[in-house]
Amino acid sequence: MKQVTRRHVVATLSASTVLMCPAILSAQDASFDWGEDVPTDVPRNEAQMITLGDGETEVDVTALEPGDVAVVAVPTDDEEYSETQMTQFIGIMRRTDDQIAFAQTNDRPDTVQDIRYFVANLVCPHRGNAIGMTGNPEIPFACTKRGSRHDGVFNAVGLGVTGGPEGDYMSIPAYQLAVTEADGVISQAVFQLV
Repeated sequence: MKQVTRRHVVATLSASTVLMCPAILSAQDASFDWGEDVPTDVPRNEAQMITLGDGETEVDVTALEPGDVAVVAVPTDDEEYSETQMTQFIGIMRRTDDQIAFAQTNDRPDTVQDIRYFVANLVCPHRGNAIGMTGNPEIPFACTKRGSRHDGVFNAVGLGVTGGPEGDYMSIPAYQLAVTEADGVISQAVFQLV
């Protein structure tokens, strides 16, 4: 089984960090700017991807702390992923307490197996470009394609709140997440595509 380690994790910034970082401050109003010359065919701000091959593969995501995101890459022949080099990028985010509270009333039915984890395809529903991680817990995802007709930013339940995908949700892969608890604490969390 592959395991997520700290080198695979994209840490979401804490609220206090967001207030101190001018580059992230603009994201508070649901706008976001990656800067110039950002590739649109791969996620942005990933630390290191876990690449899965053919067949069933399990990924132990127990090491994710609240606010962390891990990225899994899966080669595919599905044309939906033509803009991402025929690679299905999947984000696995362990939600913070605030994100869990928001998700309790805003998650789409039957899309989340465990409210503590949000799993989504990192492909923009607008034009199929890659989605990256912003570091802002209120709007943790944004499309890498910027410009007046794009600028997609997504909240913690995967809903587009600005730009081309406004009102559209990030797609959810067919997956299984098995979470084992001991005394209310996660002792193991295993992700698997189905």
